[in-house]
Amino acid sequence: MRLPNSYRPESDVVSHRLAALTGALDWHAAAAVAAPWVQQVRRHPPPFWAMESLLREYPISSVEGLALMRLAEALLRVPDAETAIALTADQLGRADFDGAADSALARLSSSAIALSKKFLPEADHAPGLMAKLGARTVVAATLRAVQLLGRQFVLGQTIQEAMREAKSARGKQGQLRFSYDMLGEGARTSADAGRYLQSYLDAIDAIAASADRSAAPSRNDGISIKLSALHPRYEDAQRERVLRELVPAVWQLCERAAD
Repeated sequence: MRLPNSYRPESDVVSHRLAALTGALDWHAAAAVAAPWVQQVRRHPPPFWAMESLLREYPISSVEGLALMRLAEALLRVPDAETAIALTADQLGRADFDGAADSALARLSSSAIALSKKFLPEADHAPGLMAKLGARTVVAATLRAVQLLGRQFVLGQTIQEAMREAKSARGKQGQLRFSYDMLGEGARTSADAGRYLQSYLDAIDAIAASADRSAAPSRNDGISIKLSALHPRYEDAQRERVLRELVPAVWQLCERAAD
């Protein structure tokens, strides 16, 4: 016997919410507010090397986009060169980058990837010494490219490094505000959750030390917390345990932030 699904169908929820907005929202006024934002973004497009530009040429819905995103997500976590070479060869070999759109970025990217493929080993035979050296060069270049792309989302390995990068960015655009998060996935053990909790507490202290206490909270940087990082069994089946153990941890963070 299967337990009933504890979640409501998304389509039903969305339809209900949209129906509740009928006649209650002034769409023309909302569009008037949003239009200048859209126009400003279009007037100042991102540089050709930015993630937005890359995804415009290779959408995430395409085989090429998926291959690049898998590389971007996994390559930094690969511990050894041989596995990194195999991963890069596998992902770049899955897609046809020659069929990209006719733009400078697409032509440059497809040419670079085509050249890279020549140095990567085939799946059915072991590479020689020169091929190995070439493959290592390709992986090193790919790794560096992934690191550069990652800087759009990861400001630093520590809260102090991230805050220095944020300060530098704010020197160019004074209105910028940042919400920091801790790198990593959800907690798998109670020890993991404890380390994440301490990291959040330390980050709150660091952010508070540089905050303008005379300004409203919205005028200062903040912090985002992942509930799944604060409890190893953050799941519906463990509801009672989660409420009993997670709520005090979250409350501790709230109290620290309010001090």
